[in-house]
This record gives sequence, structure tokens and C-alpha cells, in this order.
Amino acid sequence: MAPKRVKIQIFPDQAALIKDAVAHFIALANTAIRERGVFSVALSGGNTPQPLYEALAANQNKTRLAWDHIHLFWGDERYVPHNHRDSNYLMVKHALLDHVSIPQKNIHPVPTEINIWQAAERYEHEMQKMFTGEWPNFDLILLGMGEDGHTASLFPHSAGLHEEYKWFIANFANEPQAWRLSLSKNAINAARNIFVIIQGADKANMVASVLAGPDQPFEKPIQLISPVNGEMVWLIDQQAAQLLPSAIYPQ
Repeated sequence: MAPKRVKIQIFPDQAALIKDAVAHFIALANTAIRERGVFSVALSGGNTPQPLYEALAANQNKTRLAWDHIHLFWGDERYVPHNHRDSNYLMVKHALLDHVSIPQKNIHPVPTEINIWQAAERYEHEMQKMFTGEWPNFDLILLGMGEDGHTASLFPHSAGLHEEYKWFIANFANEPQAWRLSLSKNAINAARNIFVIIQGADKANMVASVLAGPDQPFEKPIQLISPVNGEMVWLIDQQAAQLLPSAIYPQ
């Protein structure tokens, strides 16, 4: 079933979803900077969030953000060089970073050029320079969801689902057979805000299973995500939401 502190928002199309996501991103950024002097974000990769990054880079939006006070991390990364076509960093660079005036010191890519275990440890240390508590309290973590119910690089039945202490981990995915680097579930759940952005009819079965079906978190790892003190908002287009019972979200 849907976790506590969750809001589900359904949009007629991608344009409406992205417009709302941009507005909420800017509002959260301005509030965080006003209250704490910094806005910390963990970005997601893949095709789904790219339109959001492109929209944030548009002239009418990027000028509404104080980029000097924004720090960008990655919630997960493929274990490939930063110039590889599959790199989450490279996608964000092309869609967003190349178009905004953000200081280089505020950009924190995963160090994929070294041994994967060292990369996970080093990235955790990088986050610990900003966050001093037991867990990293990101102002915002952006997530997607795969057709198999994975989020970040937390895959069904993968060893990383059992991690209870580390902030950032190396995790092996059985499908596809590949190593990934990812925030742990506990690190994600410490965030002040989580956006889950889902689009497309190919996600409809899993959206319904996750939000309206039984609790099977090791089958559907996104069910492990339930913020401890923060808020989780699902932003779903109509195609992805078409199998959801209307009773679980406001009309």
C-alpha cells in the first residue's frame, strides 16, 4: 500500500507534470535557501527526469534560482566514465549544467573513474562534508521507477536492499547484469522531500501494484521508500496512472 506522508498527483500529460515539478522545485529551493542558506538536491538519471532538467535550464526558470546556493548530487549512477552515453552525469550536464551559472564546487558527480567500492565510500565522504547527522538530509531527492519497481539503483532482490548503515552503496542488478552506485534506502528516507516522477503506459501496471497492491518491498523496492520526517510526492502522468483506483488519490 501507499506509504505514509505521501501525496499522489495525476497530470493529463508530460507538459503539465513538468510545469508543476518546476514550480515545486523552485519553491522548495527558495524556502531552503532562505531558511538554511543552501538547497541540496540528489538528482535521478534516465529519460524520465530529463525534461525537468531542460525546463529548469530554460531562461524563464533558471533566473528564478540562486545557483550559488544550490548543491547537486546524484542519487544513483551507472558505473561508466562521465563521458559515456549511459552516464547519468552526462545527461544532466547536457540538459542542465551546461546552461546555468552554477559554481563547479557545487556539482558533486559520483567518482566512477575509480574502483566501484572506493567510489561508493568516497561519495559517502563527499556527502558527509555537507551533512553532519546520522543520515544525509537532502532538501530534495528526485526518483523515478522502473517497470520492475526499482528506484534509484535499488533493484528487486538485490543485496543493497538489506543495507542499514551506509549512505551510498555499490549494488549489483540481476537485470540488467550490471553494477550500479546508489543512495541506500535509509539515506533516501532521510530526505526532507522526495519527488517520484513517472510517465508512460509501460509503468501503469507497476504504479497500480505499488500504490494499490500488497506490500512486497523486496519485489518492488520503491515500496521501501517512506520518508521518516519528510514528504513524498508522486507526480504521475495519466497514462502511467490509468490503472490506479480513484479512491487512493483526490479527484
